[in-house]
Amino acid sequence: MTAIIAVMNHKGGVGKTTTSLNIASGLAAGGNAVLIVDMDPQSNAATGLGIDIKTIKKGSYELVLGEEPLANVVLKTDLPDVSLVPATFQLAALSTISSDDEDPEYWLRESLQDHGGIYDFILIDCPPSFGILSLNALVAAQKVIVPVQSESFAIAGLQQMEQSIEDIRVEADHALDYRILMTLSDHKQKLHQLVDTEIRAHFKEVVFQTSIPVEPKIAESAFLGRPVLLHSPYSSGGQAYVKACAEVLKWALPNDARSLEDYHKQIMNGVQSWMRNKELSAGSEPVHLDDPASAGMGAKTTNPPAAAEVNSFKVSLRNGVILALALTIGMALAFLGME
Repeated sequence: MTAIIAVMNHKGGVGKTTTSLNIASGLAAGGNAVLIVDMDPQSNAATGLGIDIKTIKKGSYELVLGEEPLANVVLKTDLPDVSLVPATFQLAALSTISSDDEDPEYWLRESLQDHGGIYDFILIDCPPSFGILSLNALVAAQKVIVPVQSESFAIAGLQQMEQSIEDIRVEADHALDYRILMTLSDHKQKLHQLVDTEIRAHFKEVVFQTSIPVEPKIAESAFLGRPVLLHSPYSSGGQAYVKACAEVLKWALPNDARSLEDYHKQIMNGVQSWMRNKELSAGSEPVHLDDPASAGMGAKTTNPPAAAEVNSFKVSLRNGVILALALTIGMALAFLGME
């Protein structure tokens, strides 16, 4: 049976896409066939896998609306056993779907039913809001990973997220399980320590043991279009995601007798195999801004001002200074006269 896991938080900037890509990569390195479904119109999942978003013609928008079957919108990535249903900006139009439409929250679930059992895991990368896109993801998923940054507003956001999941459980009669993954953690900071302690005390076993640290290699790998597990697997961020992925496997496969250590070893064996693969690079072409000329904006050439214009400016400036001084002196004399 395919395990479908949504990665969601109402708050942006907490590492949802980074977590989706690295957990998916770790699952694939561990010998599983993985599909990532990007439900965020920003299309960051494609960029994070080194795919040029300008080449994407169709994706999750067509899938959700039922215009295309799953097989027609799946892209094979160069990572073994990792496939992607990319997002396009058209996906944002779904946020205007009327509640009068027939069960719009079930559209993604219905569209994923024809995956043919070829995927062991489907990870859904959600947008940073709770609208129809996130609602579709939660109804389609069996489990939810909630990335949480160790900062002051995290606790309030988590309570909202917890309520949203409970609403789905009741209104959709959907047994939805979730786990919290602490991200962007810096345990040298007192605030991060306090938030981490408070969340673990309240949510207990619902929080993964692993925390993802603030790690330059994670940001660097995203810029290069690679998961950190391939770009820098032995960095603190890479190892944290390997450990988190082992916990995901233990959580998602409760009847599997393997230990966390077994999963960790299996994932690292797969990662090492990837690193020996000469067809895989630790970094793809970085994202570049479009050249103004090629983008059709036209490169503007700035000509230096003529000498006459410069002299005219100097004269105007000098006259302005003289006028300002004269006004100041006049006001001073008038003030003295009043005395």
